Amino acid sequence: MIYLVVFFLSCCFFMISERLEKKESTFLSISFGKKKQSIFYYICIAIGLLLPAILAGLRDSSIGTDVELYGNYWFIYAGKSRFIPYMKMASEQSIGLVYALLNYIVAIVTDDTRVFYFVLSLVETTLVYLGIRGFKDKISVAFGMFCYYTIFYNNSLNLLRQMLAVSIVCYSYQFLLKNRYVLFSVLAVLAIMSHSSAIFVIFMLLVWLYLKRHKSKTKTYFVNLILFVVIAFIMLTYRSFLEFMISHHILSERYLTYLQETVVGGRMLRLGFWGAIAVFAYFAFKQMINYDARNKFLISCITISCAFSLVMFMGNVYTIRMAYYFDCAAIILIPMIPKIYKLKIEVVRGMKYLPYFLLGIVLIARWYLEYVYFLNGETYPYRFANF
Repeated sequence: MIYLVVFFLSCCFFMISERLEKKESTFLSISFGKKKQSIFYYICIAIGLLLPAILAGLRDSSIGTDVELYGNYWFIYAGKSRFIPYMKMASEQSIGLVYALLNYIVAIVTDDTRVFYFVLSLVETTLVYLGIRGFKDKISVAFGMFCYYTIFYNNSLNLLRQMLAVSIVCYSYQFLLKNRYVLFSVLAVLAIMSHSSAIFVIFMLLVWLYLKRHKSKTKTYFVNLILFVVIAFIMLTYRSFLEFMISHHILSERYLTYLQETVVGGRMLRLGFWGAIAVFAYFAFKQMINYDARNKFLISCITISCAFSLVMFMGNVYTIRMAYYFDCAAIILIPMIPKIYKLKIEVVRGMKYLPYFLLGIVLIARWYLEYVYFLNGETYPYRFANF
């Protein structure tokens, strides 16, 4: 499967870059910061980022349901329009100003939609990579990217506008956890301007501020229980909630279509996967908090994802759209598991990599079930574009 091949190759280059970063090198060294790095370090990162972007750009237009729905149309329209009328139309149609702007910029250079999808994927992958690097002292960046690829990448070929918003939110996590609220707020606004559903990131700020003030284990459990119940209740009564959000112009009228959808595929998979992560996180709560106190926040995000997953299981098809912003916590939390549970005895050389191997198998299985078996987003099988 070409997807898995690209995932593995990209992560291999990220892994090599991690090793090069730890070594002092004066051979062909350049510096973009305080520390000089070998030029091969930057080459490996560049290749790792380019591989999934090239795959996205070379795909046939039938890969991803939203490509034909609005992807091709808005890019072609950008090439035929002047800037102000185009952005005004994008605003009126709730396409997302950041997404529309990216369309327009690329359309200045080329009229080839494949170039736009390449650039879009490169921007998203780069934002996620930089977001994960914000935790490089706690996790393997390469494995964090593998989590991203198996959980989110195929969705990025389908949910064009929203995955741009999700990647911005993923990048913003590190700034929230470093108390850099201004930068986090700027990124949150950009995410909302990419897809209005990103308004839910307000929950993140509120949860983080609460957990900063209340550090006890009991209060963390309490706030997570309240979050689970409140979000589940809101989403179970989502018709009234959506009507309220639309009537007050918080969400656009295009969300009215969400009131008509009832069929959901892969509900058990979604609920089972995020439920398992949450159960493990609470089971290993003490170890995870001792490793990094900020994990309380990430566990709360996973709890919120579970609440959305439960509602999706009960029939609200689009509640999953709101969960994606909190799902990002998993690509930081999951790579911490091997770090927390290092094997004490290495019976066989390389045994310390066993947790990564086992988690990798689980992630591949989840990816296979969602995108190959359930055909979520219609991104499988992969087909190359005609040239």
